[in-house]
Amino acid sequence: MKKRNGFTLMEVLVATAIAGLTITAGFRLVAMSVRLLSEARAERELISAGERILLSFRNDDDMAESGTEDGVHWETAKMSSPVDEFELKFRRVTVNLEGSGHSMYIYIAE
Repeated sequence: MKKRNGFTLMEVLVATAIAGLTITAGFRLVAMSVRLLSEARAERELISAGERILLSFRNDDDMAESGTEDGVHWETAKMSSPVDEFELKFRRVTVNLEGSGHSMYIYIAE
């Protein structure tokens, strides 16, 4: 019997398939991480912008009903809701982070 001096074709194919699957999984994990980090960054920016706009509405009586500032767009809508015997009036502020597709609502009682 002869001594084997290398790998068989089947061993090479199995090793190549395992390496390919491992590399593909690694790339998918990196791509998912980048996407999730991007979404988290956009959410953090949106929350920060929402806080700034809320403080502006609370501190400035002449705040514009809509506007754009630093890539953040907001619009207000006056709303009311009947509560027991009186009507509760409030403003709904829609805050959009331009270019990201993220938005949020802020409700301010009047």
